Amino acid sequence: MSSSIRRKGKPGKGDGKGSSRGGKGDRGHTNKSHRVGGGGGSGGSGSRKASSRIWDDGDDFCVFTESKRPPRPSDNNKSRGEARPKWKPRAKVPLQTLHMTSENQEKVKALLRDLQEQGVDAGSEREISGEEEDEPECDDEQCWPAGQGRAFLPDPIPWEYIGPEEVEPPVPELAVSPFAVQKLSRYGFNTEHCHLALRICDGDLGAALEHLLDQCFSETFGEQMRLSEAAVHISLHECVEQRQEEALALRSICGEKFIERIQNRVWTIGLELEYLTNKFCKSKQKGSANNVQDTSPETCRFYLKGNCKFGSKCKFKHEVPPNQIIGRAERIVDESHLNTDDETAFLYELEIRFSKDHKYPYQAPLVAFYSTNENLPQPCRLHISEFLYGKALMFAKTSEPAVYSLMTLLEEESEIVKLLTSTRHKYSDPPVNSPLEPSETRTAKPAYHRPVIPSHSFLSNQIPVERSSELEEDADEDESPVPVIVENESYVNLKKKSYKKYEWPAKSIYAENSKICQQFQMKQASRQFYSILQERQSLPAWEERETILKLLSKHQVVVISGMTGCGKTTQIPQFILDNSLNGPPERVANIICTQPRRISAISVAERVAKERAERVGLTVGYQIRLESVKSSATRLLYCTTGVLLRRLEGDATLQGVTHIIVDEVHERTEESDFLLLVLKDIVSQRPTLQVILMSATLDAGLFSKYFSYCPVITIPGRAFPVDQFFLEDAIAVTRYVLQDGSPYMRSMKQIAKEKLKARHNRTAFEEVEEDLRLSLHLQDEDSIKDTIPDQQLDFKQLLTRYKGVSKSVIKTMSVMDFERVNFDLIEALLEWIVDGKHSYPPGAILVFLPGLAEIKMLYEQLQSNSLFNNRRSHRCVIHPLHSSLSSEEQQAVFVKPPVGVTKIIISTNIAETSITIDDVVYVIDSGKMKEKRYDACKGMESLEDTFVSQANALQRKGRAGRVASGVCFHLFTSYHYSHQLLKQQIPEIQRVPLEQLCLRIKILEMFNSHNLQSVFSRLIEPPHIDSLHASKVRLRDLGALTPDEKLTPLGYHLASLPVDVRIGKLMLFGSIFRCLDPALTIAASLAFKSPFVSPWDKKEEANQKKLEFAFANSDYLALLCAYKGWQLSTKESSRAGYNYCRQNFLSGRTLQEMASLKRQFTELLSDIGFVKEGLRAREIEKRAQGGDGVLDATGEEANTNAENPKLISAVLCAALYPNVVQVKTPEGKFQKTSSGVVRLQPKSAELKFVTKSDGYVHIHPSSVNYQVRHFDSPYLLYHEKIKTSRVFIRDCSMVSVYPLVLFGGGQVNVQLQRGAFVVSLDDGWIRFVAASHQIAELVKELRCELDQLLQDKIKNPSMDLCTCPRGSRIISMIVKLVTTQ
Repeated sequence: MSSSIRRKGKPGKGDGKGSSRGGKGDRGHTNKSHRVGGGGGSGGSGSRKASSRIWDDGDDFCVFTESKRPPRPSDNNKSRGEARPKWKPRAKVPLQTLHMTSENQEKVKALLRDLQEQGVDAGSEREISGEEEDEPECDDEQCWPAGQGRAFLPDPIPWEYIGPEEVEPPVPELAVSPFAVQKLSRYGFNTEHCHLALRICDGDLGAALEHLLDQCFSETFGEQMRLSEAAVHISLHECVEQRQEEALALRSICGEKFIERIQNRVWTIGLELEYLTNKFCKSKQKGSANNVQDTSPETCRFYLKGNCKFGSKCKFKHEVPPNQIIGRAERIVDESHLNTDDETAFLYELEIRFSKDHKYPYQAPLVAFYSTNENLPQPCRLHISEFLYGKALMFAKTSEPAVYSLMTLLEEESEIVKLLTSTRHKYSDPPVNSPLEPSETRTAKPAYHRPVIPSHSFLSNQIPVERSSELEEDADEDESPVPVIVENESYVNLKKKSYKKYEWPAKSIYAENSKICQQFQMKQASRQFYSILQERQSLPAWEERETILKLLSKHQVVVISGMTGCGKTTQIPQFILDNSLNGPPERVANIICTQPRRISAISVAERVAKERAERVGLTVGYQIRLESVKSSATRLLYCTTGVLLRRLEGDATLQGVTHIIVDEVHERTEESDFLLLVLKDIVSQRPTLQVILMSATLDAGLFSKYFSYCPVITIPGRAFPVDQFFLEDAIAVTRYVLQDGSPYMRSMKQIAKEKLKARHNRTAFEEVEEDLRLSLHLQDEDSIKDTIPDQQLDFKQLLTRYKGVSKSVIKTMSVMDFERVNFDLIEALLEWIVDGKHSYPPGAILVFLPGLAEIKMLYEQLQSNSLFNNRRSHRCVIHPLHSSLSSEEQQAVFVKPPVGVTKIIISTNIAETSITIDDVVYVIDSGKMKEKRYDACKGMESLEDTFVSQANALQRKGRAGRVASGVCFHLFTSYHYSHQLLKQQIPEIQRVPLEQLCLRIKILEMFNSHNLQSVFSRLIEPPHIDSLHASKVRLRDLGALTPDEKLTPLGYHLASLPVDVRIGKLMLFGSIFRCLDPALTIAASLAFKSPFVSPWDKKEEANQKKLEFAFANSDYLALLCAYKGWQLSTKESSRAGYNYCRQNFLSGRTLQEMASLKRQFTELLSDIGFVKEGLRAREIEKRAQGGDGVLDATGEEANTNAENPKLISAVLCAALYPNVVQVKTPEGKFQKTSSGVVRLQPKSAELKFVTKSDGYVHIHPSSVNYQVRHFDSPYLLYHEKIKTSRVFIRDCSMVSVYPLVLFGGGQVNVQLQRGAFVVSLDDGWIRFVAASHQIAELVKELRCELDQLLQDKIKNPSMDLCTCPRGSRIISMIVKLVTTQ
């Protein structure tokens, strides 16, 4: 290093001359473009003191006065047995340089200048008229290179004052897209009308069109547009069905010409009207082209560029001259916006629009005639639209489908040519009394300049430029008849406008109720109803019928506790409904009964409908996500808890509902506990609403207390006696013996671990007592304490605890791993039940397993057993039962098999409550269940295998005694049942992260203005305050929640996705940046688990195979490569897929689960509008020919950047931030060679990894980055931390400069420090040096534009960033920077 670059020592720390280990200024740096010396010390001791500091924390690039880094690890680690050499090179974080090529700089400057020209002063006529075409060049006083000239700048004023007196800076108006204006003008509307409509509708193109058409038609047709009395009483469901049938017919008639742009909302039909094209021939186009020069001086040049701040207030014309090319890029983008597919672009289109709750064909739809023929006069287009709408009104009177007839009318030249004679229309001309203020009023105001980035732009880091996220009204906007106040309209409320309103027209409801009452009176006289009624009267719940109805007449809330089999789920809703049907029609009940699972809602609804001698969907219906079977006559609706919570988002007081029944409230799910809080608020607002809580266990007192000690009714059960057996009994009856090498045998490592665990659990006194007992060989029979679990006991101790149990059974128990589900023992039990010698009656067998993976494993194992696979004899039929099955597949478990065939149902805890499978006699309970837990290492929720509670075990036992005496085998010991199982499950809300619930609270109107802490404190059993605080921090880091607990647009959509918020953000950003398929693959892996497996005996080989997939220092990209390879193999054949997994140490079952999750995630994104509408997981699976089918279903458009690994890493950065690790490298060693001194690459063990919150961590040996010696970027992203002997990050991915700056959380700050411009984020923990001040400011401003664009996209998911000119340019620039720099 040259002496000119070396720096002197810091004041008070010596003159820079120290020992070789000390503070010599000549410290090497890995980045050649920015080599800087360190501080010196005074002699040996001084240098040692100076050099002990971390390189970038207190030396030349000290930006902050206080150190933000985590403390260095102390020497206490030596006591843990970590051998350290006498001296180690000090680690440092290399400060990366933010580079940008000259070409990219020019492109970014041009982009930012175009985007920010809207902020130019309203009174600056000189700039608008084009007098100042070019910005002045940078001069020496205003601009200088980094490290030269002035070190600091005075604080610039963010708004330059020009007027005579100071007033508040103006807030910019809502910017109206010129392309939206142009699109509306092609329907025939004048541009000023278009501007006004777009402002009123907050830029929504569809809403603006409907607003204009409604205004136009109402002036012509007036009262004719009103809905007829007959149409009011027509069912909306019936109208939608007719509409769908017509769409199907039109699709078959018109083929590709017919497009249903929004399902049941917007139809377009392409037309080839040659007579119009011939009439307005191309010769006229030439004439209009010649006039371009005449009109150009009066046309706003900013509008032609694509943006003008002043919109309709601009004194220049906002019209695009016919056939004028506005600039190649903009013109191409515009055409793609107007015509989504070049092959199907038509010169003329008929557009049909149906509003929400539209009663077509009993009501006329909005009809618009659209044309891209610039020579067709605008008034003619509107006259055609009015003519067609008038015809549609005539068709509505006779309830005839109108669309095909309107198409035919358009093709009749004689009818349409008459309309072309009129060349004037009110809405094709500018408004007569324009509400827009005159230009002289504008120029009289004091003017302000918003900072615009010219070529020499430099904005001081000391005053960060804040971008307004909400548009406010101008000071004089009150002159406008329709003011736009966006700030008072939250994103949630804007979205709620699209929700279906649950309005109940009194006349229609009264007529429907009268009809239902009459039908019920007739039905009571039928034999079928009477015979079913006798069966119902035999249930225990019937005996309490009068008591229940009497209490409901006096109390608003009632708690009902009923044991399994009492009939509470099916009978109590019917008691209320039947009682109301015997009264006047206006008093007929409207009941909603919630169920914890969708199969419960479906099966109970079908059972109740059968008891009422009707088909489901009439008076009894059900509604689950994506499936609804109900009608206008439905008065008893079974639905999942989630469906009711979603309805509350749009109908806060449940208008029209008389009774809410919350079933299985004892399960204490997060949703059910939250629903109780919501209902507690609603009952105080609606005294007529009655709430019934139903619980199957004896904790009813807790719910009674929560609702002000409301009355409790207890109904006895009707279960038949069930013989209960435990693990020791199951081993005895099957004579099961564990063979050597069995996977269900405890390893020596596990035994040692259990002993160590037992030792840690003992007190000091107990430890001494145990040592004495062992040394004196004392064996007190009663010395085994109840607190010690079976797993920690040896053979002799188990023999003492289980007196009377045979030694062979005890021997098996002593070596068995109780934590694993033993499929061999389950198989042996099934053989004993089906083919063994016992006196129990034949019947169905219900096996409870924790999850889907275990169900598949047992199913496959049974298929290899001749007793169960039906290859030789049809002895058994096996049905899996879990939530991911379709409704039809789930219904198969209720079908009774032929005589002599045993039905075996392998189920999750879905069959524990609410589902009655009549013929079940035997239950095998594995004792395990999947439970949502918060994993502090991952910082997110996960499904963990855990033991059931005593209440769960009781419920499972009860499944065997519904219709006859039964048998239950629990695969845990009797001692474990009595002493180790919890009495009740821990409420889910106390063991899961609260991010989703926080978002759900904020999305509800009744709570969105409340403090989160105040809402959580009102729950029946509130979670710990630390858990809430951690969740709020995570939501703020993700950008879902503002510091004052307001929901952001991103937070709104994350609330709609029932996944962890980080996974949700990864899915959304994958969709936005068009790398959807890889983003969903990684999201599925994060939500489930990694497919890589590492057998104990082949760890090295497995790790080597994983390294073959390694790419760009990323575990996630390695996973992506492995998954792609598996997909390609499975497309060849299932055998090829199996071989691929075996050769590459991948779990095929995990990959299949990931594929299933990807399809579900796609469906979720489709529901909220981020990918194609109407995508369903089951349909994607059916169409998939090998692999997951997601790429084909979502299309190329959503996956344009799917092969861009750098962009995928950037999207990962957006999702996983702030989980960032700094990589600290040693100072470096050098070796002399013939060509000079060469820097040696550090060893992987010498690298240090630091997180902001946890200090030093280590990369897990299973990561592809474990042995990496050099990282091009000193920052890694990680997902999961695990703590064993040390804190490890399991999977990680290197992230470069631009993704961190553009996608990292928090504000980007630019500071001048000792001649260098430092770009920092996250309170300075992450820092880069910009190659020049211009690059620093360009990146900062580009980040602001990106943030605003993402906000806009998330507010309006249907906005296409590829066709939106502003969006496409920003996204293209971001992709280019991330990919090339």
